[in-house]
Amino acid sequence: MEEFAAAPWQAKIALVTLFVALAVSVITDLRRRLILNAVTLPALAIVAVCVAWLGGFALLGESALGALVCAGPLALAMLRGWMGAGDVKLMALSGAVSGAAAGWPFSLTILLYVTVAGGVQAVLWLAVAKARGAEKPKYVPYGLAIAAGTAAAFVWGAALL
Repeated sequence: MEEFAAAPWQAKIALVTLFVALAVSVITDLRRRLILNAVTLPALAIVAVCVAWLGGFALLGESALGALVCAGPLALAMLRGWMGAGDVKLMALSGAVSGAAAGWPFSLTILLYVTVAGGVQAVLWLAVAKARGAEKPKYVPYGLAIAAGTAAAFVWGAALL
């Protein structure tokens, strides 16, 4: 918390934007199975402006690399039909903020935490369905895993490299 308090206001805006977008996306993903462009695209724009203001093109490049690290694998899954485009954009947002905050290696940490959170979530959803005698779920709202993994990485994670 001390790091957040000491951060420049542009960094605070970027972090708050990320976590507000994550919170709203969890709600819409759980309720409607959608992560809205009206949330992710403005959030990406706000983060890009804050990052550019903080560190110019160099930091913006690091942020973009972080977005690519996080969203790239999900984009491949989206092409296979395993994931929605909203999930990819939300991960890009997490990667953009993490890349700017601590460099692209921290984005790998985000990706790892989100992957673990997604696996835990899928196992829990399957177990609950089995316990209820229901069919296997055809859809798992990955926005929840993205939010949980991103939050956990920002609280406990360190760059993997």
